[in-house]
Amino acid sequence: MKNLSIFAGAILLITLLFNYPVANADTEKVTQDTTNFIKSSGIIKDIEKTEDLVTLTVECEDEEPIVTILKVTNDTLSFNSGTTKEVKKDAFQKGQRIDAYYDKNKPMIMIYPAQIYPELVIVHDTKNSSSIKVGKFDEQFLSVDKELKLKIDKETVLVNEKGEKITQKDLRGKELVVFYTIATKSIPAQTAPSKIVAINYLSPEMKEVQKIIEKDHFMQNGTKMIPLRKVAEQLGYKVINHPKRNSVFLKLGNSSFTIKRGEEVYSYNRSLRKFIEKPIVKANKTYVSEDILELLIHDNPSSSK
Repeated sequence: MKNLSIFAGAILLITLLFNYPVANADTEKVTQDTTNFIKSSGIIKDIEKTEDLVTLTVECEDEEPIVTILKVTNDTLSFNSGTTKEVKKDAFQKGQRIDAYYDKNKPMIMIYPAQIYPELVIVHDTKNSSSIKVGKFDEQFLSVDKELKLKIDKETVLVNEKGEKITQKDLRGKELVVFYTIATKSIPAQTAPSKIVAINYLSPEMKEVQKIIEKDHFMQNGTKMIPLRKVAEQLGYKVINHPKRNSVFLKLGNSSFTIKRGEEVYSYNRSLRKFIEKPIVKANKTYVSEDILELLIHDNPSSSK
């Protein structure tokens, strides 16, 4: 039985690594398009706490129980499914049933039990019945998997990851955590949610870019100036410096940029674009205005999932 349990755990890891379900290419494409997260559910069996981290040992109840280790940090979003209120790290209890959602684009280490840093944890409320939908929605607030249509009204609480109030227009392009209690039996089901949390999803590459910019930037006439080489290389671009031409060349696949220091106009894929602020050399590094990020990300498929 022990060998069977280990085998089951290995199968789980392989399944998670390749973004389950993967029955065929079409199924995988649907999975990629509908959400950026993988869901793992189970019962909390053990809890270890430190100042900055709570480690949950979670057992998935099956014929052969499979154990997962969840690492809950200060950045992990945690909610009660019934009250929709935030769950503090020190409020987790043994015996609670939880759903953990984690970034499927993150690399996973092939060990058992799997150790995961979830982006979102939902604690099932035993007193208040409710449903949760985590996924992407189109402009009409129909889930990309065509299962749920949102009828947002004035009673629906709309917030971002920080708990700040937002409007319907702020939901567009975000991954949504939808709390609701009643849905029609139609196809798709329709519901007036009690609460929606909008997650501004960042791929692993973009999270690293964000860290680079936070550590290395300055303001020029109200515009954030970012380090060109560091950011471009993090996004996979080949960066070539041309000192004699006083320019920098970026290349990724079929996309290219030619940027001249001190000039507002730059070349992008044979077209001309203009920076908000001219590129500046500071401490032997070229800084450009942050508006170029949109184009850099657009041409990096892994950053715009």
